[in-house]
Amino acid sequence: MNNLIKDLAACERPYEKAISNGIETLTDAELLAVILRTGTNNTSSIDLANRILNAHSIHKGLNGLFYMKRKDLLAIKGVGDTKATQLLALTELSRRINESRLKQNISFSEPKTIAEYYMEKCKYFTKEHVYLMLFSNAHTLIKEIMMSEGTVSASSISPREIFIEALHYEAVNFVLVHNHPSGLPEPSSADISITLKIQKAGRIMDINLSDHIIVGNGSYVSLFERGILE
Repeated sequence: MNNLIKDLAACERPYEKAISNGIETLTDAELLAVILRTGTNNTSSIDLANRILNAHSIHKGLNGLFYMKRKDLLAIKGVGDTKATQLLALTELSRRINESRLKQNISFSEPKTIAEYYMEKCKYFTKEHVYLMLFSNAHTLIKEIMMSEGTVSASSISPREIFIEALHYEAVNFVLVHNHPSGLPEPSSADISITLKIQKAGRIMDINLSDHIIVGNGSYVSLFERGILE
């Protein structure tokens, strides 16, 4: 039987250790145990935390939490609805903190800063997502919209839906962003073809496609920087 928290010396208990030595001294498992608060009848919160950190078949440690859905968490012995919700809230909060930090530094005229924001946003996605950023004439962001969620290797970009949103929000310029879960941002021939089709339609409607940015794992491709878009 694993030792329970109450059987540990006070200096080894996560709460007491955090208070006396500082929260930064806690291990990943101890930090997770503080959030979980309790284990099960026969398992301490620290042991349960270690079980969770090693649950994903590929991604171990804290990184693995970002790849687990509710059903994956519920499959771990000792994790019920409450603990699964706590863990999902933890990962979502972490994502939002990182996105908020990056969003403050975005220069919408620089593909690099837009790409950095979406690389973080899409970092743990296993499917392609397409985002639409709508801008005013002064290139001030009006609205960010997720347009579609596809498969591991493809996404659907509907020119019609893009221009419905652009007209609704009275946008003058827009940027498309999508991720490649493979981690390689090189545009496919389909990516280039649909982008040029959207650019042509936008010119007719006087709504300018400023860029289409494809993000991967730590890298990106801007079709504007590539010279594909003028």
